[in-house]
Parts: sequence; structure tokens; C-alpha cells
Amino acid sequence: MNYQHHFHAGNFADIFKHLVLIFCLEKLHEKSSSFLAIDTHSGLGKYDINNEKSLKTNEFNEGLKKILLQTNFQEILPKKFLEILAKINLCNIDNLPQNLKYYCGSPIIIKNFLRSQDKAIFAETNHDVFYGLKRNFAGNKKILCTQENGFELTKSKLPSIEKRAIILIDSAFEKNHQKISSDYELAIESLQNGYKRCSNGIYLLWHPIIEGDEKNLEIFYQKILNLKFEKIHHLIFDVGNNSTKSSKMHACGMFVFNMPWQVDEKIKLYFPKILGYLKNSSGEFFELKNLK
Repeated sequence: MNYQHHFHAGNFADIFKHLVLIFCLEKLHEKSSSFLAIDTHSGLGKYDINNEKSLKTNEFNEGLKKILLQTNFQEILPKKFLEILAKINLCNIDNLPQNLKYYCGSPIIIKNFLRSQDKAIFAETNHDVFYGLKRNFAGNKKILCTQENGFELTKSKLPSIEKRAIILIDSAFEKNHQKISSDYELAIESLQNGYKRCSNGIYLLWHPIIEGDEKNLEIFYQKILNLKFEKIHHLIFDVGNNSTKSSKMHACGMFVFNMPWQVDEKIKLYFPKILGYLKNSSGEFFELKNLK
């Protein structure tokens, strides 16, 4: 994987993580009380799919585009996701296949759920990416963009004056061509800090699943289980290995801590169906486990 998200915008992993985020945000909307949304590794927030980085990897074409080419794409993807895509592309949902130029990152998704009483914090350390992020949300008083280590936000920004919180931890994990980076330990520490300060918050932790890395993943999973959260779910989304592109990641996972009621039902409804359109030649797999 390459750290810059433009290379991966709109791929299978994006669809997976962003739909889980949307399902949780929809549940927060069911109550009028305010919430704080924290995105620890925000990126730009909005991605041009015709950018040379996106075109280089072709991951958008193997991801979202595959679904939009289906005549029944509105039955495959949740309506809210399609509404956000249509909004940033200045078109109607019906016209998305012909008009889609931009993909929505998690900050854009979160922005579309903020009401007058809600707030959001978006963190990004990369200098150039941060200023792009800041430009994308300039003038929005509900959103704070900060250039700092996102893992630290669960210590510095929690607890908040808002009664509820949702925290997305979506780091690169792979750094400097090293599959195992400090991000694994930093993610655990961030969750520990989050539990101490906001034990009832909703925490979403995305992670890659890389072939040959089973031992390290097993250690990581055990550390997750040792956390004090009372409710932990784990999702795995695997589109199957494509032998002609074996170097590409084809599986990822997400831990959801304090998953809201009935979100698991939405996940079970949409993800097997989506996987049917994104799968490669063989080996596709979806799993949702209640670990606690």
C-alpha cells in the first residue's frame, strides 16, 4: 500500500470502511443530543478519481466503478452513501455513473451528518495534505482541522462537552515499505486512552490484512481482545486474490467498539451483496464476529 490515499480512493476497502461509518452515524442521528466526531487520519477528505495517482493504481475502477456500472447500483449501495457522492459531484443519484469525478473521504461523510449541535475534529500530519484538507472545510465552524498526530486525539480531545462521540482510527499501518509499523501499537494506545476518557464512545478501527502477516495479526487481535470495552465486533472483507495482481491488498478488517443497536443487521444486509460485485476470481469472504 502507498500512504497517500489518492492511490486508493474508491477502492473496496474505502467502500467497506465508509459504509460502516455511515451506518453508525445514522444511528447517532436517531437522538437529538449532540455528538463529537473525530477522524484521526483524515487525508484530503475529497479525491479526484481522474488524478494521476488514482489512474496509476486503477483501484477505483476495480472498486466503486464496478458497482456504478450495474443498472441496479441503487439497490446495491445504501441511499445515504449515494446521496453524498451525488452532492459532491453536483448531480442526481441517477446520473452518478456518468458524472462521478470525485470520491468522498471520511471527513466529507462526517460533514454530511453534522447538525447545528454537533462538532467534528479532523487530523492530518502531512503538510501538503493538511492544507488541502483545511481548504476543503474552510469557514465551517462545526469542524476543526488540526495538523497533529491523530492517535493523540483520544487523549487530548476526550471527554468532550458533547454527550456522545464517534472516533474513526484509519491510519496507513504500512510505512516506508514496512508492513509492520508502530501504528499497530499506537492504535492500541489510542483506544486505551479513549476508553479511559469516553468508554461509551463508538470507536472504529480499520486495519489491512496482508498475506504472510498472520502471526503479527494474531498478536494484534489478542491485544484488541485485552481492551476493556464491553462490546467488540470484528468485520473482515476480502474480495479474493487476483493472481495477476498478487501484490495488491485484497482483504481488510474493522473493529467496532460499542457498535450501535441494529448496525450489525445493516452490515449483514449490504456487505455480502456488495462483495458479490467486487469479488475477484475466487476466495472472496465476508465475516462479522461478536468478540465480546
